[in-house]
This record gives sequence, C-alpha cells and structure tokens, in this order.
Amino acid sequence: MKKIEGKFFVTIILFLFGIYISYNRGSNFSDGDAYSVINAYLSFFEGDIYKPSRGAYGHPIPEFLIGIISYNFGTKISNIFCFTLFFLSIIFLYKAFLNNKENIFIFIILVLSNSYLLLENTNSIDYPIALFFLSLAFYSLKSNKYYLSYIFFGMTIACRANFLTFVYPILVIYFFLEIKEKKFKNFILGCTVTTLVGLIFYYPLFNLHNYSLDFLDVPFIKESDDRVGWYGGPSLEFSSLFPRFVYKIYLICGIFSIFLILIYFNNLVKKVNFKSNDNIILSLIIFINLFVFYFMPTKILIINPFIITLYIIIFKHLDKKKIYFLIIFNFSQWFVFYNIADIKYKKQDICYAKEAIDYTFRLSVKRGTIIEYFTNTEDMRECYGSHMGVYYKSFIEGKPLKLSR
Repeated sequence: MKKIEGKFFVTIILFLFGIYISYNRGSNFSDGDAYSVINAYLSFFEGDIYKPSRGAYGHPIPEFLIGIISYNFGTKISNIFCFTLFFLSIIFLYKAFLNNKENIFIFIILVLSNSYLLLENTNSIDYPIALFFLSLAFYSLKSNKYYLSYIFFGMTIACRANFLTFVYPILVIYFFLEIKEKKFKNFILGCTVTTLVGLIFYYPLFNLHNYSLDFLDVPFIKESDDRVGWYGGPSLEFSSLFPRFVYKIYLICGIFSIFLILIYFNNLVKKVNFKSNDNIILSLIIFINLFVFYFMPTKILIINPFIITLYIIIFKHLDKKKIYFLIIFNFSQWFVFYNIADIKYKKQDICYAKEAIDYTFRLSVKRGTIIEYFTNTEDMRECYGSHMGVYYKSFIEGKPLKLSR
C-alpha cells in the first residue's frame, strides 16, 4: 500500500509539474504552429472565414477547441487543457492495452519522465488532442463499444489527418478474423462511420478548396514533384531526411535511455507474441509512425505515438527492474544533456524556423532539458505576437484574447 501511495504521489507531482510548465510557458510556445492554430479560430470568429492553420490544410477540432479556450481564458489555460488531455491519453492507453491498476502509476511516471514528451505537450497544439481521441477510440474498441470507438477514430482524424494512417489498418487488424470468415459488417461499418465523422469536421476545408483534394501535398503522387520537403520538412533526399530522422528518434528515446532500449531490444523481440492482435496493432503504429516521420522529420511531437507505443510494449514484456532503470535514465536527461554534434542552422534569428544546413561531430555537455527550459532566456512570444494583429498585447501576456477587443 505504501509503495502504491509513493508511486501515486510521484505521479501527482509530475502532473502538477506539467500543469505549472503549461501555465509558465504562456505564449512562449516551443511549437511554431501553435499561434497559427489559434489564428485559424480567430479568422473564423471574426469574419466567418475558415483559414487553415497550416496554410493549405488544417485540423478543425483542435483549432476551434484551442481557439475558444485561448480567446476566453488565455494561452496559459489552453496549454493546460492540452497537457491535461495528453495526461488522460496515457491513462486510456494504459487501460486499453495494459489495465493493471497496481502498475498504472509506474507507467505514467515512465511516460512523463521523458522530458520531450512532458515539455512538448505543454503547448497549445493539436497533437495531444489527437492522441487523446485515439486513446479513447482504443479504450472504447477494447470495451466492445464499437460505435463510440468509430466516432472517436473519426475525431482523431479531424485532429490530425496523418493519424488516418493508424486508424484504417487498426480496423483491418481488429476485425481480421471476421473479414477472413467473410463477415464484413463491423469492418465496413467502422470505416464508414469513421470516414463520415472525419469528413464532417473537414467540411470547411473541402469547401475552401472547391471540394477537391488540392490541399494534399503527398510526395511522389503530386502532379509536380520537385522533390521539395513534405509539409515543411527537408527536401526528399536521403542525405537530408536520414540524419534528421535518426537524430530525432535518438532524442525522443532519450540520450541515456536509448542505450538501455537497444540493450533490451533483443530480449523484447523474443518475448513479444506477434500473433496477438494487441501486439500487431502496437507494432504497426510504431512502423507507420516512423515511416511517415522519415519523410517529414521535423517535430518530435510527430513521433509521440512511436515512443508511447514502444513504452507500452516494454511495459507489457519486461520486468519492473528494467522499467525502473529506464525511468532513472529518462530523469537523468532532465539535469544533464550531452551533444554528439554541433549543428549549424541556416538563420540565427530565433523568429525563423530552425533549418539545419550542416553538422560537425563533437561531444559536449550542457544543462539538462528541464533545467534548460527554466534557464533559457529565448522568448518566442514577440515572434508569434507579430502575427496576432489586435490581439498582440493579450497574446504575449497569456491573457484572454477577448480583452484586446
């Protein structure tokens, strides 16, 4: 009982710490798209005109949820909202795939001990909202609440369109035995409801593009494939994609923890039963997420599903001692960080997106990620605030945007 109370206490401390960072961050987002998500709502609110947050495309549910909250309560509260949904998604994923009440706190600690998962999900951004609906869909599906799960899968797609690469394969795997016996009812119903729900939310986007798919920018199938980057990523060449891909996987796994993960890997593969539906689904999410990320190795947030799914597999198949070591190694990165390369960026101005153009292998040590967050004087509020028009003052202060009207 005392052990459970201790784990519960650490879990609450980590949750409150995430809430504090969310509040403290205000409009100083680490994700450069956060302000544009808010602007998508403001443009619709002011002029009844939908302007997608990413230029050609957008994600309607997060744009409106985050926009409404930041407009009425400020970005500090919209950050807290997003982090809270991220926290809840961890719980629902645990209940869907693990569901051992005694160990739930250890799993939450494992996820939140990853400083990138903790810090990046304290922004007002669409990724944690998409993950939340995906976790609800999994939980509902495993509880045999099929219609509810289809609705949540559709809402997941409406939060992040690229999550559809998970959704439809998951439905195939989950209903595979029925499909094999030529019973297609649940599968067809699932795909139909999921698609209709997603399309309902994307109606403003289709309307904006005259009901065409012109807003899609999928590489290799575009009419004019000039090998430029996909959705803001580097050019579609091995020399540009692969180093970023490897480096950011290395970061999300943890600069210390990655060595443990590699050591555990062989043992893990031997223990995983790949005939189990759950393990097939989890493995597929990892593969698809990494495959998509290879072509757009930009934000670490994109591979959140990969690392959380990997944690679920590790948690299912490895003993507690190995889990505790992984947690300790994760926490180590909070306080000490080593670089293996000096990266040169195209522009040094903090208001420009960081575009790496060169790197030199050199080992150096600096402050850990959490210490760096609190001591870093780099403030992006002015950069984002310049795009906020009349809402500038309230935005940079993290206050309700409606105060500027």
